[in-house]
Amino acid sequence: MSVRTVLAVLLVVAICSVSYPVIDGARRDRAAYRADAELAEVSRSMVDLADETAVPFDDTEPVGARRTVALSLPAESATTGKIEFVAIGGVPGFHRCPKDDFGDVLAYRVEGGRTRVRHLPFDVRVATRSETGRELVVRPDEKPLVVRAPTRRDIALLLVDYGGNRTLLVVPAAEL
Repeated sequence: MSVRTVLAVLLVVAICSVSYPVIDGARRDRAAYRADAELAEVSRSMVDLADETAVPFDDTEPVGARRTVALSLPAESATTGKIEFVAIGGVPGFHRCPKDDFGDVLAYRVEGGRTRVRHLPFDVRVATRSETGRELVVRPDEKPLVVRAPTRRDIALLLVDYGGNRTLLVVPAAEL
């Protein structure tokens, strides 16, 4: 092997070893940007809905103000890192919910990163249909709606009076 070939190979290895962490960081940043954009859309819809009038919670046929939002999380690719989860109404894996006296949270985590949390100024609860399919069952605060990439999930946001409090219910749209 000639000296030029050896030097060329060493140069390529050096360039690749320096650029890989930068490329990996850019992939994580792009995934974080996408997850944050999805949660920003959910947050905007919730804030818009919170200005409406809350109606008493009816577990058989929910009525009142509502919005439908599509969560669309990209698959891991050469340009986008892996989104581990997007959660509405809490942080998965936490036994103690990070909500406070002022409201609830939206959260996401990109692989290799830390959990990012966005605070909301109102109570958020997840509701799903019961096993019989007749009524909506409201989950406790420790049970957020967790969406994992890659997926697209439509969710309905309902503003209700639940237990004497204005509450935003998050329901998988297919269950309404």
